[in-house]
Amino acid sequence: MELTSNVERSSDHDDATTADDSSRAVRNSDGGTRTCGNGRVAPMPASIVRAISAIKATVEAVKKSQKNPHGNYLFSSTDDVYAAVARKMGEVGYHIHTFEEKCEVVRVEKDGKTAQWLHAVFSFMHATETDTWSAPNDQRTVYALITGPQSFQSAQSFAEKAYLRSLFKLPSGDMDLDAMPQSEFEEDQIALAGNGKKRKSSAEGKRDGSVKLFNEIRAAISSSVNAEMLRHIRANYADEWAVMPPAWANTLDDDYDVKLSAFEGAAA
Repeated sequence: MELTSNVERSSDHDDATTADDSSRAVRNSDGGTRTCGNGRVAPMPASIVRAISAIKATVEAVKKSQKNPHGNYLFSSTDDVYAAVARKMGEVGYHIHTFEEKCEVVRVEKDGKTAQWLHAVFSFMHATETDTWSAPNDQRTVYALITGPQSFQSAQSFAEKAYLRSLFKLPSGDMDLDAMPQSEFEEDQIALAGNGKKRKSSAEGKRDGSVKLFNEIRAAISSSVNAEMLRHIRANYADEWAVMPPAWANTLDDDYDVKLSAFEGAAA
């Protein structure tokens, strides 16, 4: 994949951050600051800490109204997260304002075709009736394929969801990265991720003979003699694994995880 140097900037503020920008400080009422990363950060005002703590003390598990069809798991949408915390934020007089720090459109050339990707960076300001607070490193970065004007709004919504989830420690059901299959090489990792393919139904799997392949993969997992061989099996069958019916894929995942845990336990 070739990444071209064709970049469009949305405004002048998208230029590279200067040394002065990275060291800017936001001061609270006592004027104190502290070093954090490559910038100086003011201590968070007590009113903001109390507001965040009050929300964390009352918020419950976030509703999971959406389903990932490829990973076959439920997760919380951005609207689910908003619904869980917006009223509680209003009750304690607490507000978070989102700023767009960077908005770049990057053209990617692959196989003679051009795709446009959005690279957006958002920062956040916390506010109560008496205090405001922000930090130069308190940001979220989003890369998203541009499919229309909605891609830009979706990027901000995703950044806000990620920020709120982290701030309030919300259980949202999103798949953790360490739960995803891993590979050393990019091509194998893309295959393990499923290449965006849709899974078959159980009926389709039975009709097209996938049952035989399913049993073949299970047998290969069972007969593997070490973790390296097991990972090779996973990468070798990645394309077929990615389109297996959800229940079948879950069975393969369980077999793989149990076998891998056994190998790793023996090596410890």
